[in-house]
Amino acid sequence: MNTDGTMNTEDTTGTVDIVLAGARGHGRWHLENIRRLQDKGIVRLAGICELTPLTGEEIPDGLGTPEQSADFGALLDSTGARIAVICTPIPTHTDLALEAARRKVHILLEKPPAPSYAEFRRMADGVAAAGVACQIGFQSLGSHAVPAIRELVEEGAIGEVTGIGGAGAWARAESYYRRAPWAGKRRMNGVDVIDGVLTNPLAHAVATALALGGTTRAEDVTRIETELQRANDIESDDTSCVRVTTANGLKVTVAATLCAEDPDEPYVVVHGDSGRITYWYKQDRVLLQRAGHGPEEYEYGRTDLLENLVDHVTDGDELLVVPEATGAFMKVVEAIRLAPDPAPLPASAWHLLPDEGRRVVPGIDGLVAAAADSLALYSELGADWARPHEANEVST
Repeated sequence: MNTDGTMNTEDTTGTVDIVLAGARGHGRWHLENIRRLQDKGIVRLAGICELTPLTGEEIPDGLGTPEQSADFGALLDSTGARIAVICTPIPTHTDLALEAARRKVHILLEKPPAPSYAEFRRMADGVAAAGVACQIGFQSLGSHAVPAIRELVEEGAIGEVTGIGGAGAWARAESYYRRAPWAGKRRMNGVDVIDGVLTNPLAHAVATALALGGTTRAEDVTRIETELQRANDIESDDTSCVRVTTANGLKVTVAATLCAEDPDEPYVVVHGDSGRITYWYKQDRVLLQRAGHGPEEYEYGRTDLLENLVDHVTDGDELLVVPEATGAFMKVVEAIRLAPDPAPLPASAWHLLPDEGRRVVPGIDGLVAAAADSLALYSELGADWARPHEANEVST
C-alpha cells in the first residue's frame, strides 16, 4: 500500500466477512453499524473477539451467531475475515492491528490509533509494509461538511484564515472512570494509556480542527502547548486545552472538559479576517457568518468509515482517514504523553452534583468557548486554577 492509502485491490465481489474485536462499550455501536451494513448485503459479521463471549441477548437481532473467541489471530484464521474492526483498549491497538496486517486482513482501527507516537509509527509502518488498508476511526472526518468547509475557505468566503478553535463541553459521571481498568489512566502496568479528554472522548475535536486547518501529517506541526488539569480523582486529564502551531504559522486551539455545567454539542470554528465558519461535527451542521451577508446554515451527509473501507477493498474507493492523515493528531497525543501529569484542581474549583454523580467546574463552559473563540489557553483567559502552559517544540 502506498503512503496515500491507495492499494491494488483484489478483483472480488460479494459480501465481505468482518471480525469485530471489542464488542462491548463503544463496540456496541460497531455491532449496530455492522448490522446496518449486513442488512444492505455488503458485509457479514463472521466473528467477535472478546475475553468473555457475548450472550445471545448482547448480539443485535439479524447478526446471526458469529464465531466467538478470545484469540484474535485464531479467529481471523478460522473465519477467513477480510476486514477487522478493532475497538479494544488503547494500548492494544498497535499489536492487534499488526496481527491483522500479518494475515493480510484490512483494518478499521478506533481512535486514538495509539497511546504514543512511537507506537503509532510502529503500527502505521507495519500496516504499510504488509500492504493492507487501514482506516482510522475519526468518524467526523467522514462528514461531507469537511470538504465543503475546505471549499468555502479556498473560495475566500471568510477571507484569510487567522486561526482555528475547537470547543468540547461534555459531562461524564464519576462512574465513567470505573467502566474499565484503563479508564482515566495515563499508564497502567508500565504501559502508556493516555486516556485523557483531548486524546479519547473529545479527540474528534482535536483531529477535526487540525484537518480543517490542513494540518493532518506529523510534519505539519511545529509547536504544541498543553494545559492539563483534572477535577476527577483520576491519573489523566478531564479539563484541558492545547494550542498547536502549524508549519505555516497557523494557530489551532482546542479546549475541552468532561466537567461541564451544561453539556452541549462540541464544535470547531474556522476564523477568518472577514468571517467565521462553525462546524458542529457530531451533527454535520455548519454555520457560515461573513461580512455583508446574513448567517447561512447547512446540513450535510456523512460517509460511514467502515462502509468506505469496504468500498475501498472491493472497488478501490479512496480511503478517507489513512494513518498518515492522523500524524498531526498523534503529535498532540505525544505532547500530552510527555507533559507533566495533569494537575488536580483545588477543591474550591469544582463541586459534586450528587444526583448525577459527576463533578462540575463552575465557569468552565464559558472558558471552553472563549478559548475556541480567542485561540487563548485557560491560563491566558484568567482561570486562577490553570497551570501555565507547557510548550513542546516538535521535531519530525
